[in-house]
Amino acid sequence: MSRSSTAVKMHDAVVPDVNLEVARRYADALIGAAEHEAGVETALAEFAEIESDLLERFPAFAAILASARVPAKEKDRMLVEILDGRASSLALRFLRVLNRHGRLDLLGVILREARSLWDRRQGRVVVRVLTAVPLEADQVESLRSRLARLLAATPILKIATDPRLIGGLVIEVGDDRFDASVKSRLEQIRQRLLEGKTHEIQSRRDQFSYPA
Repeated sequence: MSRSSTAVKMHDAVVPDVNLEVARRYADALIGAAEHEAGVETALAEFAEIESDLLERFPAFAAILASARVPAKEKDRMLVEILDGRASSLALRFLRVLNRHGRLDLLGVILREARSLWDRRQGRVVVRVLTAVPLEADQVESLRSRLARLLAATPILKIATDPRLIGGLVIEVGDDRFDASVKSRLEQIRQRLLEGKTHEIQSRRDQFSYPA
């Protein structure tokens, strides 16, 4: 997967580099604060619950938090009203800080960056695997073992299926992509055939051409 000069792809969203750098600074700050309080894994798990149970479950509320049209004071009131006593002090404080700085719209990116940063510090690497059919348990473990040796780290596998691949698999580690799918091989063969056909046609034209 290639990285452009102006934006990078994160999951299915394109985030401008400037916002990504901001998100990384907040992610680093969150991890630093969590290390001195509840613990990073606990904090990240709590934020994952907030995302799934609150923001994804109530998209209208998520849209309000991300909207620049809603005053920060009103957002702060809602955050305190909804989360005070239900979320940890760290989680609520962090959300209120983001709100004061107009960065609540980056919450999802910040949390993904925080997880990625923490995984790297713990020697873990997220590996996205796309296969044509679901892998058996022994195949997953074999793949995990091979990737661990290649990466010299603990791979965190994110496996999905896509029947369009026909067979084989596609592996993504950060911006690096390894495509060993049957679909990719067929496309390579098709391109070679087209290139060969074009060369053949050009050769025949050259045989019947005369100097001016």
